[in-house]
Amino acid sequence: MATYKEEAGAILQPGNQINRLSSYNTEGVYGWPGVEAYELIGYVKISNLAADKASYKSFDITVPSPDRRPDDRVRDNRTSLVVQASSQRPAYIYGASIAVAQDIPSGGLVGFPASPVTANIGGTSTELLVLGPNNSGSPLGIPSPQGNGLANATSYLTAASSLFTQGDSAVSGGTNAGNGYLPFANTVTTGGITAANFANSLMYRVTSDTTYKVFNVDAITDTSVNGDGVFISQADSDAGKAGYLVCRVNYLRPAAAVSWNDIQGFIDFASQVGGSDS
Repeated sequence: MATYKEEAGAILQPGNQINRLSSYNTEGVYGWPGVEAYELIGYVKISNLAADKASYKSFDITVPSPDRRPDDRVRDNRTSLVVQASSQRPAYIYGASIAVAQDIPSGGLVGFPASPVTANIGGTSTELLVLGPNNSGSPLGIPSPQGNGLANATSYLTAASSLFTQGDSAVSGGTNAGNGYLPFANTVTTGGITAANFANSLMYRVTSDTTYKVFNVDAITDTSVNGDGVFISQADSDAGKAGYLVCRVNYLRPAAAVSWNDIQGFIDFASQVGGSDS
């Protein structure tokens, strides 16, 4: 199988026509000169039954290959979702979203596949599925209030009636389609600007490659994987279905430093006809 460079996706310029940035190739876009913007999307497939749930409460996120056919797939799926960062070019994570996938109902105008293949995900009521940075196999947890932007880099779903139901979704800092954040302050007290005004209003800055995972935990402040685990029903398993968690992470990075390549095409040299280096 061919080997492809990682982190080699193009940084698209304004005016490029494209439907979606490539998570697999780690494509970014210059929405603001000097800043690269990224969106990474992946999934977690859950197909185990309740008897095995205790072994299924921490999940790597698959970033799918753009090569659809598994029999001649040139590029394998990526087996983890990683935000690229370094001390010279940090990443500022400003968004995270998680959802339980739901097929288009059978018979819909674009109903493919012909029958739904997604399933509800079983769990323990009030427990959470948290999308967030991996801290040596554990979640970081979100204390309240927090002032380092972690809420904007995290999202979570809460199980109700022992289920994470298809169609459930959450955006940054929120659960089940509520409480979404963006990293903007929206309150200043009459006493002046305080640290509390900026809680949940900052980007989460990382200076090294940061892997994202999904964790099953008891509470959003927890820093260990202490949930009971998740599963799908026997009926869904017998029908060939699976539960799918869809995950999205958005972040910014400073553009690489200016270089000779940015200007050399506009420099005249004596070797060029009519050129001059004087």
